[in-house]
Amino acid sequence: MVFDTSGRRKRVVQVVYGLLAVIMASSLLLVVGPFSIGDLFSTQDAAQSAADALDDQAAGIERKLRRNPNDEALLLALTRTRISAGNSLSQVDPATGQAAITPEGRQEYLQAADAWDRYLKQADEPSPAVAQLAATALFSLAQTATTGTESEADVKAAAEAQQIVADSRPNLGTISTLAIYDYFAFKFKQGDVAAKQAEKLATSRAQAKSVERQLAEIRKRALRFQIQQELIARSQRGQGREQLQNPLGGLSGTAP
Repeated sequence: MVFDTSGRRKRVVQVVYGLLAVIMASSLLLVVGPFSIGDLFSTQDAAQSAADALDDQAAGIERKLRRNPNDEALLLALTRTRISAGNSLSQVDPATGQAAITPEGRQEYLQAADAWDRYLKQADEPSPAVAQLAATALFSLAQTATTGTESEADVKAAAEAQQIVADSRPNLGTISTLAIYDYFAFKFKQGDVAAKQAEKLATSRAQAKSVERQLAEIRKRALRFQIQQELIARSQRGQGREQLQNPLGGLSGTAP
């Protein structure tokens, strides 16, 4: 079921969409490198070929996993391959110039998320490199989820993956990203701890102040987002929260 967009409820939905658009645009983690749209369109066939090759490779790994479903190395390889396939299927939004997840890419990310979850159950020391890939893919899934419940689960999984990265490579970038994921996952206390740690990792007082301001603003907006979600859930009481449309779904211009 989608939101009732009439009257006051319409205003709530507008606030949620606008709020999230600002958060996504301003967050430290959503940085896309420079690229040429023309070059990208001219290589779409090559990208599809690469995706097909990666999909075939993933299918081969899955055949091996049928014989040994708990093989840690195979599960890690499957996670990496599925994410690479999803990344290769990204397209550029001509209006924004940003890479965007496609339905085909989303399916690859979903399979990667499943493989990552299975891998975590087997790994004593998860790979930080693949955890970084998983965190970004999971956040993309959260943005394109069809329900609020699904979106929240994906964001929490992204935060858990980013925690692995931050524990292995604690620096300003990884810790700041962890704070942002934690805020989106509504884990505000954990986000506050990461934010303070990020400030300490700044190389100058000016940079520390800048990080403090940015993360404080993101925290504030994440809190507002949480409140808006609760208001919407209350307005739809009796219909089940899992039926609510994901407010992140309209933000197709952002990508990992």
